[in-house]
Amino acid sequence: MLILVAVVVTAGAQNHDKRMKQIRQAYADRLEMMKIRPYGEDMPFNEASVDVAKNLPGTGLYERHDKFYFTQEQYSADGSMCSQLYFMTSKETYVMGIHIWYWEFLWDSMEGDPMFALLVRQEGDSKQEFRFYFENGKVIKVVPEVKKWPSIDDDLSIAPFKSPADVLSLMNAKQELFKTLVNE
Repeated sequence: MLILVAVVVTAGAQNHDKRMKQIRQAYADRLEMMKIRPYGEDMPFNEASVDVAKNLPGTGLYERHDKFYFTQEQYSADGSMCSQLYFMTSKETYVMGIHIWYWEFLWDSMEGDPMFALLVRQEGDSKQEFRFYFENGKVIKVVPEVKKWPSIDDDLSIAPFKSPADVLSLMNAKQELFKTLVNE
């Protein structure tokens, strides 16, 4: 019985390592794809940007810059043309730069499944980084590992995210935003 348990645990660890390697390779590949400029260095290719600036009650100026990177348009199963989002960055700045949230999101470029998210949260001079790894629509690893997810009052808070699953919901919302911007 102990041998069977050891085999199952070992197999699970190997699958986990394989997925982590796959995500790292996809991340490196996407960074290379983002460098493609077939029409010259100053001409973006398969990119879309959204900038938002507004005055929030009680906190003041809020700015967000989202940048989407996507595949060349192809015919979908229903015969329409569409592109697939594969990478996105989002920088949110609150209260004149005192609070900054920088996100990177990575999706499978063929299936559109979430693979990875990075949050760099800066509060004044303090900077924290969180990495989220996904497989089959589920969070499989968070670095640093969060035993008890921080609450809004904790120093490590990444409110409004109450759990790592909320990050997956955010990625899904960003995909929907992309679809409204690029795919008609």
